[in-house]
Amino acid sequence: MDTSVKSYTTESILISLGYPDPLVAARQHARMILLGRLARYQAAIRWLEVKWDCTLEDLRARYIALGSEDFEADDDYLQWQWYADAVETVNAQLAVISEP
Repeated sequence: MDTSVKSYTTESILISLGYPDPLVAARQHARMILLGRLARYQAAIRWLEVKWDCTLEDLRARYIALGSEDFEADDDYLQWQWYADAVETVNAQLAVISEP
């Protein structure tokens, strides 16, 4: 019976997984996290588009219309705008981590 214990390092594990160095592994991991967020935000945007049957710009017009107060539309507009901004942020972050 072989009683020797194999010693592992972070570097040896990453190399066995096909990553040449820890930074490449970290970039890949960050990319996967960001792609997950992007998918979640885009799904929320699609849901709001279906719910309101309009674009963000159309709902913005309702939101800023004087004399008009619709709390549900206002709340959804603010949430939709947050998602739109978050999509832009994630896309910018993906561009940065994709650079060599």
